[in-house]
Order: sequence, then structure tokens, then C-alpha cells
Amino acid sequence: MSCTIPLAKLDTLSRRLQESVQLRTHKYFRVAVPQALTGQSLVALVGEKGYAEDEAEAVHLATLLLQHGYLFPVIEPALTVRDDGTLYRLQRPYFWPSHATQTDNVEYAIYLNKRLLRNEQKHGLEEDEAESYNRFAELLGHMWGFITQQAEMQLKQQKEKKKADKVDRRLRKATPQVYRNLVERLKFSLKTKPWLKALKASDTMVQWVDERVDYDPFLTVPQPSNPWITDDTNLWTLNTDTVEVPTERRVKRWGLSVQELVKDPIGRQVLETFLESEFSSENIRFWIAIQDLKYSPNDQIDHKTERIYEEFLAPGAPAQVNVDSRTLDQTLDCLQKATTASTRRHAFTHSEEHVFTLMAKDSYPRFVRSQIYKGVLSAAQQQGSRRLGWRNFIFNMGAAKKPQCKPAKKDELHSQNLPKQLSSDSLPVRAAHAVR
Repeated sequence: MSCTIPLAKLDTLSRRLQESVQLRTHKYFRVAVPQALTGQSLVALVGEKGYAEDEAEAVHLATLLLQHGYLFPVIEPALTVRDDGTLYRLQRPYFWPSHATQTDNVEYAIYLNKRLLRNEQKHGLEEDEAESYNRFAELLGHMWGFITQQAEMQLKQQKEKKKADKVDRRLRKATPQVYRNLVERLKFSLKTKPWLKALKASDTMVQWVDERVDYDPFLTVPQPSNPWITDDTNLWTLNTDTVEVPTERRVKRWGLSVQELVKDPIGRQVLETFLESEFSSENIRFWIAIQDLKYSPNDQIDHKTERIYEEFLAPGAPAQVNVDSRTLDQTLDCLQKATTASTRRHAFTHSEEHVFTLMAKDSYPRFVRSQIYKGVLSAAQQQGSRRLGWRNFIFNMGAAKKPQCKPAKKDELHSQNLPKQLSSDSLPVRAAHAVR
């Protein structure tokens, strides 16, 4: 009864602290310690809630709470509370000593038996424990076999558990070799990772802004004028998706990046025309089909998914794209696991990224240097001329080569593989004349 009264008082004081304390995250040598308070805050709070007369009494009350398990230090174990920046945490009420029940005689007897079954030098019984063991052997003799069996079983389970813990500790053991390996890996990553210095990063940002300043309406006045300000709709007319000849500014924007190229509908059609000349148009058609799949209604997802697979990814597909086996396996796995329209909509993500990377690194640089891109750019620059259209400039045939006679010009036109229109189903000029 004498021990119950102090614990009840400590429970009351700890409960007051739980209700009024303000826990927050503290920094300790670059380590974030959440839900903690400093020793100064703890002593001040204990002095306020415990009605301590002075600071020494508040430190004494806080030390009693620490020694009885109502709070504990976070970083370094100690039995006294220090009135400084040491971090502490309040213990949960479930672990308060007042909630601990008295140990049963059978449980204590099992514990002593486990101690005897282990190493005697390390886990031997003290004098008072040996007396308790002999007393339990006489008192619980009718169930001593059960106690011994339980001790052996619990000790066996404890050893099996310690094997896994021992392996984990060995892996986590802080040895010089472990830290040496960490340092070597860090050095290697610092050497190989493409870090950008601040000066280089700033130069890259300035270059990026300089390249796109002509396309920012806040920095450059658009030509023609903004239709929302002047009611002149020529800007919209010149930049429609079905315009005969795109503007020079629009074509030059395709040369900034592959993202700018595929974002423009006419740019995608010109890129497809170029890839058709290189017999690799299936890449852009596959990418366009994936974009169409992403924004299709749910009732069309299954049909379009099957069509994309049969046309581009199936063995012996008519327009099989160049993807590696790992990417193909990931895509097939996503298709098999996708059970709803929302998941099947994005089942081709791995293949899409792979094909787009191939176009960005391989096809796009050749496209920018190709005669097709230069021809469209020349056609855009010659847009005001009625004699020369952009089709004559695709392969740089409009002004560079002059026909000697009319029949030769006709044969030359028939021999050129020029698209009639910038569309995904472009036809050669020869086929266009046949239709006419």
C-alpha cells in the first residue's frame, strides 16, 4: 500500500503533463527527433503542474518520473533529468508502472527454469533467486513437469528468434569495413553522377529562356496581334491544325526539342513523313495510338488496347516496334494484371517511354538535319510567294533545281516521293496523280 500512493501521485502528475505538453520535432546533429521536448521545457512544465516551490524541486520531480518510467531520454540513457537541451519523451500510459500487474508464480518459475537452462556463468541465479526456485519446486511440484516443458519451449523459440536477429545485427554492425564501403560507394556516385554546378545550371536556365523568349506572349508581342485584345483572328487562323503552310515561328519551335515537335499536330505529321522515308514510321504511329488510348472513353479501351497490341507488339505484327524483351515482358505483365479500363488505359507505359526515348535520341536529331524539315522551314519562310509552295521545298527541290524542259519536270515530279498532305496517311505524289 505504501508503494501505491506515490505511483498514484506520479500518475496524476504525468497525466497533467500529457494534457498540457507541446511536443515538436527537434534537430540533433542533422537528425530529426519528432514528438520530443527539451529538459528545460520539461523542468518548467513539471514545476508548473507539480506546484514545485523552486527549480531544484522541479528537477527532483522530473527525475522521479524518469526513474519510474513515466518518461525517458531519447539520445543518451540517464537516470537523472538535466535542465538543458537534452531531449525527452513522455511514456504512453499503457507502460506506466501503476498498470503493471504482479507476476504469477508459474511465470516466475518458468523464467527461473529458463535461466538455469542457459549458460550458468552468464545467466546463473542469484542467492535470492535460488531460494525462490527451491521454494517453487516444493510449492508447484504437482505441475513442475509442465513448467520445465514450457521453459524449454520458450527458450527454443527465443534461440530461433535470436538467430534471425543475430544475422540482422551482423548486417547492421558498424565496422570500419562497412563505413569504408559506404564512403567508396559515395565517392563513386559523386564521380559518375552528372552533377551540375551552379554556374552551369544558371547558364542552362538562361539559354532555355533565350530560346523560348519569342514564344512567350508576356515577353514578346505576338504577330499578328492578340485576338483577345484587337479582335483580329489572323493569329488563330495561321496556327490552326489544318493550315496549308505553318508559320516560320511555329516550324522553328519544332527544332527546340522533341516534346515541342510531337506537341504540334502538324509537327507529328511531318515527323511521320520523315520516319516513313526511313521505314520506321511505326514508332510515331505507336506513340500517337497510345496518346489516343489515354484519352478514349472507357467503352473503347478494350478494343483499342487489343488493336495496339496486335498491330505493334504481337509476334509477327505488321508494324512491330523495336522494344527490348524486358520492356515487352513488363508491358505484357501490365496487360494481364489490368482488369479495369482505368488500369488498361496505362498498360503500355513502359513501351511508350522506351519508344519515345528512341525517337528523342535517334530519330529526332536526324529529323532536324533532314531535307524534309529544312523544306518545311523554307516553305514557311516563302509563305508570301505564290510561285513556290512548301511541297517544292520538302526535299529542297523548289528553288535549288530547275528543270531543263517540261517533260523532264513532269518525270521528275513523278519520281519524287512527296506527300500530298501532311497527314498520317500521306500518299506519294505519283499516287496522287494517279487518283487525279
